[in-house]
Amino acid sequence: MSRPDERRSAGRRSFIRDEGGAYAIEFAFFGSLLIAVMLILIQYAVVHLARQNLNASLQVATRALLTGSFQNANGPTLTQAKTLENLRAMMCGGSGGSAVFFRCENLKVDVQMVQSFNNTVWSQSAVDPGTKNWRRDFGLAYQCPKKQTYAVVRAAVKLPLIAPLFFKLGIDSFKDGAAVVQSASVFKVEPFESNLTGGC
Repeated sequence: MSRPDERRSAGRRSFIRDEGGAYAIEFAFFGSLLIAVMLILIQYAVVHLARQNLNASLQVATRALLTGSFQNANGPTLTQAKTLENLRAMMCGGSGGSAVFFRCENLKVDVQMVQSFNNTVWSQSAVDPGTKNWRRDFGLAYQCPKKQTYAVVRAAVKLPLIAPLFFKLGIDSFKDGAAVVQSASVFKVEPFESNLTGGC
């Protein structure tokens, strides 16, 4: 074997035995997996916190409707759209509610009267499974809860995701990959005293 061939053969053997870049390759492989897992965990935490935040905001709205204070402050002269806008404003910042983990413009809420606690209105999804967008009838109805009647308040938020590709595990989602976070409350309205301008 000539000297150039020996040098090439020795160079190949030393290249095969060289482990200088092994850690960089391992980090590139395992680091990407670690980043993906961290994104999934952060996303789950954000969705969970947004759900808790929505539940707390819905409790504020439910309390106001349950006691009749919202009905008295928003009389029958207002349109459904304006009344729902006032309810959203209460949930997003007024009267103790505060939207921290979602944007208020992504919140939809509706109020309906039902015959009893035994109903399925509260469990319906806000997302149309066919179009993967808001249901046409969701967030448009306000039926003023009268004294001693049963009411359902439903709220849903469109929540943009950091990593939508990793987050398709049992949560309704929109066509653009955003998740829907929902909450509902069913209650019997107290026999509140209505004022002259408000009430139903």
